[in-house]
Amino acid sequence: MKWDNSFAVGIEAIDNQHKKIFEHLLAIENAVAKRDPWNILRFHLAQLTEYMKFHFAVEESLLEIVTYPDRANHGEAHARLLDQIVELEDQLKKKATGENLVAFFEDWFIRHVLSSDREYAAYVKEEFPALFGRRPA
Repeated sequence: MKWDNSFAVGIEAIDNQHKKIFEHLLAIENAVAKRDPWNILRFHLAQLTEYMKFHFAVEESLLEIVTYPDRANHGEAHARLLDQIVELEDQLKKKATGENLVAFFEDWFIRHVLSSDREYAAYVKEEFPALFGRRPA
């Protein structure tokens, strides 16, 4: 799966971070396709997980600053994802396959970004248009 501008939420810093997540996902996808050993796949998963923690902290800070009404639920969705990553990692150790991992992240990313992230981006654009180079009417 590759980045497509249709995934953009319109907040440059967030979109750049989403692109970086895609780079990590592509590394995992390539490792799975090449049937790399577990330690290589684990390395890529660890990099993705750490970057996602950083990204989630940025998003949650932004939502707190702009007092986004659904920020608690958004943060809970992030926490659930991090818990699911731990479960997937355990499954991966037992089954020694990464296809489920790739499918999970692709599905999660598309659902999360195209729904939850777009919702908060619309709120930020409406409430704080100056952040997007526009002046309120």
